[in-house]
Amino acid sequence: MNKILKYFIAFTIIPVGALLCFSQSFAQQIGELSLKEAIDIAHEQSSAAQAARYSLLSSKYQNKSSRADLLPRLVLTGEAPNYQHNIFQNVLDDGTVVFSERQQSAAEATLKIEQDVLWTGGTISLSSGVSKLGMFYGEDNYYWQSSPLVIGIEQPIFQFNSLKWQHKIAPLELEIAQKEYVEDMEDLSIRVTRSFFNAILAKANVENAEFNVSRNDSIYTISQGRYEQGTIAENDLLQTKLALKNAKSDLVRSKIDYQRSINNLKILLGYSTDVELTLKVPNNLPNVPVNIEKAKQLAFKNNSEALNYKLNEIQADRELAAAKGQGGLSATIRANYGLNKSSANFQDLYTNTQSQQFFTVGFDLPIFNWGKQRARVSSAKNRQREVENSIQLQRRQFLQEVQYQVSQFLQLKDQAELAAEADTIAQRRYFVSQKRYRIGKIDLTDLYIAQNEKDQARISYIRALQDYWDGLYSLRKLTLYNFRRNKPITYSL
Repeated sequence: MNKILKYFIAFTIIPVGALLCFSQSFAQQIGELSLKEAIDIAHEQSSAAQAARYSLLSSKYQNKSSRADLLPRLVLTGEAPNYQHNIFQNVLDDGTVVFSERQQSAAEATLKIEQDVLWTGGTISLSSGVSKLGMFYGEDNYYWQSSPLVIGIEQPIFQFNSLKWQHKIAPLELEIAQKEYVEDMEDLSIRVTRSFFNAILAKANVENAEFNVSRNDSIYTISQGRYEQGTIAENDLLQTKLALKNAKSDLVRSKIDYQRSINNLKILLGYSTDVELTLKVPNNLPNVPVNIEKAKQLAFKNNSEALNYKLNEIQADRELAAAKGQGGLSATIRANYGLNKSSANFQDLYTNTQSQQFFTVGFDLPIFNWGKQRARVSSAKNRQREVENSIQLQRRQFLQEVQYQVSQFLQLKDQAELAAEADTIAQRRYFVSQKRYRIGKIDLTDLYIAQNEKDQARISYIRALQDYWDGLYSLRKLTLYNFRRNKPITYSL
C-alpha cells in the first residue's frame, strides 16, 4: 500500500505541482516592454479599454433602439380572464332603480400593426380582434364580437414632433460616441505614456542613487586616507561621510518610488503587481511632419468636440420647437374605418360583416395662461442665442488649443535632442571631475556640483522624451489622425 501511494505521488502530484510552478513562473515573466507594446497591451486588456468598449456598445444599442421606432410594430393585446360577480344598480325603462346581480366573464384579443410617420408625427395602424362575453346568471349565454379588419390613423396638428427630432439627434449621438471611443483609446495611450515614463524616471533615480552610493563610498574612503595624512580638514571628511549617508537614504526612497510607479503601470496595463517586467527607453524619436492649418482642419472634422457643438445647436432648436408646440393651439385627428360583426356563434363572426366608422377631432386652445406660453418661448429663444454665442467662443478656443499643441510639439524633438547632448556632456564632465578630485585638482564642492548636474541632466533627458511622446499622443487625440502614416485613427471593438 505504501509503494502504491509513493508511485501515485511520484507520477501525479509531483508533476502537476511542477507544472503549476512552471506556469506561474512563466506567467510572471513579461520581459522587456517598449512604449508601443505597453500601449497595445493596454488597448487590448486594460479595464479602461474595456470600459470604453462597453460605452460604445451601449451607444450602438441606444441608436438601434431609436431606429426601431421608425419601423412597424406588431402588438398583441388582450384580457383573459376578466370575471365579475357583483350586485349593481340597474335603471329600468320606467326609471325605477333596482339592484341586480351580475355574473359574467369577458375575454378579448387584438393583433395590431402600427407605423409611426416620421415627418408628420402621426401613426397609422392595421388591426384585427375578437372578443367573447359570457353571461352566467340564470341560463348561460355566450356572445362573440369581431373586428376582422380595422384601419386607423392618429395625426397630431400644431404639436411638437418628437420623432422627427429624435431622428436628427440619434445618428449624431452615435457618431459622437464613435469619436469619443477613439478619443478614449488615445487618452489611454497618453495615460500609459505618462505612467511608463514615470516608472522610467523612478528607475533612473534608482540607478543614479546606486551609482552615487558606490562613488560616494569610494570618495569617503579616499577622504579618510587623506585625513589621516593630514591633507584635508575634518570638515571635508564629514562632508563626504554626510554625502554617503544622503546617497544611501536617496537609494532607499528611490526604490520605494520605483516600486510604486512600476506597480501603477502594471495595474493600468491590466496585470497583477507580482509580474516581472522591464521597460525599454524609447530613445528613437520619429520625425512627424505636422502642418498647423491641416491639424486645425482635421481636429474640427474628426474630434467629437466639433460634433458636440452641432448637437448642442440642434438640441437648442429642439427646445424652441417644443416650447412653441406645447402652449398654443393643438389638435388631434383620430379616424378608424373597418368591419365588425357580433354573433352568438363563433362560426358566424366573419360572414356578412358590417362596416364601422369612427372620426373625431380633439383640440386644446389655451385662452389665458398669464403669459406662460410667451415666457416659455422667450426662454427657449434666449437659450438658443446663448448656445450659439457659447459655441462660437468654444470653437475659437478649441482651434487655439490645436494651434498651441502643434506649435509646442514641433519644438519637442529639438528639445529632446538638446537634452540628450546635455546628458552626455554632464556624464562626461562628472567622470573628468572625479579623476581630477582623485589627483587633488578640484575640491569636494566642485565634485558634488558635477555629480548633481549629472543626475539632473539624466532626469531632464528622460522628461524631454516624455514630453515628446506625450505631445505626440495628445496631438493624435485632438485630431484623431495618425500623422506618421497619414491616415485617420480607428479602433475596432
